[in-house]
Amino acid sequence: MPAIVYVVRSPLHTLSHALFSVDDSAVVLSLEDPLLPGKVLRATNSTGLTEGERLSYERVLAVVLGSNKVMTL
Repeated sequence: MPAIVYVVRSPLHTLSHALFSVDDSAVVLSLEDPLLPGKVLRATNSTGLTEGERLSYERVLAVVLGSNKVMTL
C-alpha cells in the first residue's frame, strides 16, 4: 500500500505541485465529481493502481485506510 495518499477535491492543475511529496510511493486520488467514483491521478507500479483508473468508493476507502498518511487537499 502507498505511504502517502493525497485526496483532492479540486482539479489537479489548480493545485501547486509543491504540495505533493516527491516520494515514489505517493498516490493522488481525485474525488472532485461527487457523482462518480474516485479516479487515480498519479500512482506508481508498486501500489497496484494505474493512472486514470476509476475506483469505487469502497476501494478508495481501502486505499486510504491502508496508507500510512492521508493528505486532503
